[in-house]
Amino acid sequence: MSSSTIQNNTTPKEFSPKTVIIWLLIVASTMLFLAFCSAYFVHQGDGLRNNAWLKFDLPFEFWLSAGIVLISSFFMQMAYRAAQKDDIYKIPSLLTITLICGIAFCISQFYGWLNLMDRGLFLSNKEPAEISASFVYVISAAHFAHIIGGLILLTVGIARASKLQIHKKNLVFINICKTYWHFLGILWILLLLFLYFA
Repeated sequence: MSSSTIQNNTTPKEFSPKTVIIWLLIVASTMLFLAFCSAYFVHQGDGLRNNAWLKFDLPFEFWLSAGIVLISSFFMQMAYRAAQKDDIYKIPSLLTITLICGIAFCISQFYGWLNLMDRGLFLSNKEPAEISASFVYVISAAHFAHIIGGLILLTVGIARASKLQIHKKNLVFINICKTYWHFLGILWILLLLFLYFA
């Protein structure tokens, strides 16, 4: 057996065509949210010129969800490091904690929307100025949909980790989970800051 074959057999596997797919998805998602932000700026400019742009504080629950997503990213990273160290029995529990944090994030988003509704702000506009609230709904709901995809990935990851299929010689799937989940966390924080300062 050649030395190159031995090296290939002992090198942790992290890259695969699936990794390319997840990065293409991230690029596509980034373009989508950039389009939302661009549309926001255009409508905001028109609204401010016509005195038809409602300003309001973002729900506290949205800020709470930012904290939750940071905690979830921490446990996701711990799960990945456990896989790198071949500490395979820790991986399922760490991914489960990440999943629970993801569910808590979704709940906080739901209560954030209820907060907006309690203030009389809905997805459909009663007044033209309330289109600002519509953008908050659309942007947060689009991110919510991406989170659901992340939760599905985590659920599959937990199942694989429970079967000891995630370890230092096979890091492809957990690397995909880590990359996508960190992307979602960073994306939400950036979106939240955009909505706050814009």
